[in-house]
Amino acid sequence: MKINIQISEEVLSQEGNGRGKHTRLYSVSLEFYLVDVTTGVACTAMLVAVVTKTLALNKGEKHVHFFMLDIQISKRIRHAAANVLRECWLLHRTHLTKGDRGEHRRHQRCLLEAIRVFRHLRLKQKKLRDYVSEMVDLPKMQMIMCDLSANWNNSYRELEQRILSMEQKLDELSRCFRQTSELLSQVLRHRSPEIR
Repeated sequence: MKINIQISEEVLSQEGNGRGKHTRLYSVSLEFYLVDVTTGVACTAMLVAVVTKTLALNKGEKHVHFFMLDIQISKRIRHAAANVLRECWLLHRTHLTKGDRGEHRRHQRCLLEAIRVFRHLRLKQKKLRDYVSEMVDLPKMQMIMCDLSANWNNSYRELEQRILSMEQKLDELSRCFRQTSELLSQVLRHRSPEIR
């Protein structure tokens, strides 16, 4: 499908012959515009894919990153626990001094907020450690499965070889039995005239 769009432009004549202005028509094809747009989108997608691949962390870098996150969260948990203790002490002190009720309620709110922050950080650390343990266990599980698969394959091959060797031995035994029976029958045929 080709759609032509005409754009008109008034241009003064360069000749000065007094004719004045005249109009030039430009024909722009919509196909070229669509090709340019799709090419731009494809190039952008490829660029984003390349950049994300180069920015992705490898396994060792992920472990270091999660280790550093764990250290930061542990530090924040220690600070949150200290804040809980501090607010608890301040609440206890305002209760003993029979101070202002507003100050008492403020310390209660601060204590509840410190407890909420402490719980949130502990949950965050638990989720991070669960994710890291899953990340470590997945390759280990894959390695175990590969080893099991290799062991199964080896056992299967050994079993096939044993079955083949047993078939060969059975064939050999049946051949030997046939030969023995033929020899016995020949010997009995030769002896039977002598016995009579």
